Amino acid sequence: MRLRGLPLKLTSALSLVALLSIGFAGGATAAQQQRYTYKWVYLRGQVLRYTYTEHQAGSQARTRAVARLVTVFHHGIGGDRVRWVALTDDGQNLNSLARAFPSYEFSLYPLDPSLKLPKTLIPEPLQGAVDDTLTAFVDLSSPIGITQLHHAEASYTYPKPLIGNFTNSTTPIGQDAIQLTTTMTALTGWHATFRSAYRPPHSSALKLAAPWMRPPVCGTSPNNFEIVQAAGSQYVALWGCESFTFVTKVARPSGHIISATEDDTLHLDGRLCPSLALTKCTAIPGVNEERLVSITG
Repeated sequence: MRLRGLPLKLTSALSLVALLSIGFAGGATAAQQQRYTYKWVYLRGQVLRYTYTEHQAGSQARTRAVARLVTVFHHGIGGDRVRWVALTDDGQNLNSLARAFPSYEFSLYPLDPSLKLPKTLIPEPLQGAVDDTLTAFVDLSSPIGITQLHHAEASYTYPKPLIGNFTNSTTPIGQDAIQLTTTMTALTGWHATFRSAYRPPHSSALKLAAPWMRPPVCGTSPNNFEIVQAAGSQYVALWGCESFTFVTKVARPSGHIISATEDDTLHLDGRLCPSLALTKCTAIPGVNEERLVSITG
């Protein structure tokens, strides 16, 4: 969901509201191993640390960040306060930048609609870590169907494309459309593993900004991503197809993430345009990118 080298601030379709029930604790009986409903448990005084790494396929450049999650309760509603405490980008120590970024909160508690990107402008080296970590939590939210999966190999496809809008002051046009299918791929007495596959919808779900963006970039799949960004007095337009997959392993007693991996691909064509009318544009090199992400507890 992020292009290295472009100043994107993506507020994606993944900024959903989470409404999960809680309360599972203790060991798993044989019957519980056969049927499981995902739950995240909040405990007072609980502190979790997650390490995030990201790199482009075929590149040695790597981003690594560490987040500290502290459980908080507001009027009896549990959530996590997130603070980034370490950051390196391509070998450069940026810990001070991470620690200066304000803390923010999100929650998988049933009565707290708070799975959102922070409102503060996110510095580019930290952008992917913030976005991807939030996505890992959204993948575990009730609205996308996680609580409907009770057995290994059970799947749920969210019935409508998830539409994301990531326009901002330098990005007058930015949107994507993703169809999400979640599958419980493995279930043991203590662990559950989920695969969240985000793919282009079968039919077009976006009204693209220019007619020349409509021919599919990837085979016959409709284009599901477009962005137009200011570049001096001109505008760079990129459009095409986006798909990504998260595989997340959780602990059954708590619901907490043990590990998550993401494979994110973008295939985009490009043009340089003299104005937002997007006419008299000239072709420029596109983007073919694969990001590999891991999150470990």
